Amino acid sequence: DSVLKNFESGLRVLLKTFFLSSWCWLPPAGQTAFQAGRVLMQFQKVHVSIVRSIRQVSLVRDWQRARGENSIPRIADFVPNERAGDAVDILINEVHRGGGRLSYLCQVAGDRAVQVFGEALQARFLHECLDAPMARAVQPIWDACIHNRLPVYSIVPVMDPDGVPVTLEQIFLPYGRRDGTEADVMVAALHAWSTEGRFAHRGLLRNIAKTPLHWAVLVDPSMANAARPTVPPLHAGDEIVLD
Repeated sequence: DSVLKNFESGLRVLLKTFFLSSWCWLPPAGQTAFQAGRVLMQFQKVHVSIVRSIRQVSLVRDWQRARGENSIPRIADFVPNERAGDAVDILINEVHRGGGRLSYLCQVAGDRAVQVFGEALQARFLHECLDAPMARAVQPIWDACIHNRLPVYSIVPVMDPDGVPVTLEQIFLPYGRRDGTEADVMVAALHAWSTEGRFAHRGLLRNIAKTPLHWAVLVDPSMANAARPTVPPLHAGDEIVLD
């Protein structure tokens, strides 16, 4: 717990410094984020340059090109990059609306994404594939993607089964099936990495004793690219002192 706490604290400072405090911090699991089907949480909009993963940047740019003059692109135009190996990290989810909430039925699940969830995903709702506290924490991020019809970029600090600190970057992209106006498909891409080097992907999102803080922003193609300060790399357990 102390390793994850130090890692999470360091990541919080890094995000504030490197991304100019533009992140939305999501409240602990159990606090109300929605009321009567209305989104209460405000997400900051940022330029795509905030995304660190090269492949996730490419996915956002492909999404932008495919949508053209529409609000969102059609899912029929989405093709994972086989050469880059996108398919193993991809989830394609059908959006279900009912009972004042959104649910996400997984239609396609890449092998590595399945490992991260630690559960079979295909033909199951995503919230059913997570422990309840984690599902409550990530639901506002999924919903922000669909309600805003914009990509959402998220960072979550987790640990693998051997206690190695891992950073999980996720990009969520809204797509439509018909006329490019209603978001009824959510594509998700996962990218996990660790400053410690090798780690296990299996079960990164499962059996977590304390739900970690989630950071998330909306990626808006119309936003200008703001200059950012240079900061040293973050290592698990580093002590960061601000003057």
